[in-house]
Amino acid sequence: MAESSINSFKDLYNKYRYEDESVTYRYLWHYTSVDGLTGIIRDKPCEHKKLHFWFSRSDCLNDTSEGTHILFLFRQTCSELLEQNVISQSFYEAIKGVSISNNHLFFYPIPPRDGFAGESMVDVAQCYAYICSFSMKEDSLDMWRYYSKGNGGYGLKCFSTLFDTYKKYKYSGYDENAIYCPPRSFKVIYDDNDKKEILTSIIKDTFSVFTQTESPEENKLLEAKRFIGNILQVYQFRFKHECFSSEQEYRFVIYVPVKKPEQLKNEIPSVKYRTQNGIIVPYIDITVESSHTCLNEVLISPFVNNQCAWQTTYDYLSQCGFNCKVRNSQLPVR
Repeated sequence: MAESSINSFKDLYNKYRYEDESVTYRYLWHYTSVDGLTGIIRDKPCEHKKLHFWFSRSDCLNDTSEGTHILFLFRQTCSELLEQNVISQSFYEAIKGVSISNNHLFFYPIPPRDGFAGESMVDVAQCYAYICSFSMKEDSLDMWRYYSKGNGGYGLKCFSTLFDTYKKYKYSGYDENAIYCPPRSFKVIYDDNDKKEILTSIIKDTFSVFTQTESPEENKLLEAKRFIGNILQVYQFRFKHECFSSEQEYRFVIYVPVKKPEQLKNEIPSVKYRTQNGIIVPYIDITVESSHTCLNEVLISPFVNNQCAWQTTYDYLSQCGFNCKVRNSQLPVR
């Protein structure tokens, strides 16, 4: 949408609405430990050709600035635009304190009650975000060091469309296009200049609409603040501190209602719990049921010196239904 066509808050929402990046069909790497591999690929008849990925709740990840880093940059950008007289003082005062809640609002289709299609509705539910991380970097020493812990580890090569076959429910007699929120995916942005360019565009567009809208200033400021809060939620998991840039992370995010609608209790994944780094971490276990093409290759950590590692890995994968390529890391480390 051209900038000249941004005349209302509705136009703003259309311009900055979420767009999934999985359509780019890129290769991704999921680095994991030995125990992690046997958790993803399980040696049971009922698990044949299945992959299990754990999505951890966003506020329990290892990065302590997760989801809040964007607020620091946003406030910094607001101050710079005010100093440059790009935005007004009243507008600045209204938006500078915008915060982001851990709970996200999403629409969920609810089936007709008692067979009456006229009572079908779309409900709004508060949700937590659950994240599963991949890397766009093959054979990364930094990733091996983190996940191998100086011992064994694996890198699983998959398509970015990995979760496209994830279960989406439909209700007969209802809206055939109504689906449970599928995983959203995108590459992480690390460069502060790139992040501030995006934030500057959001703030300037919002201020432009604010000045053009013919309504009481109090109402306009409230709408501007609401819009910016919603858009920062859209971008909060795309922005990550520059110190993590070597990870070249690509993320998948699933939103799960805090309280499941009764009609959807069997459709929405259950939240489970595990311990990690001394805390209890909520997570969801997402199963991918597909052909061997969803797992293209498995790379063995350069820290593995056992000569039989390749054969045992290949045998294990074959027994679990994945006849993919297995090879050792090419990094020259001891």
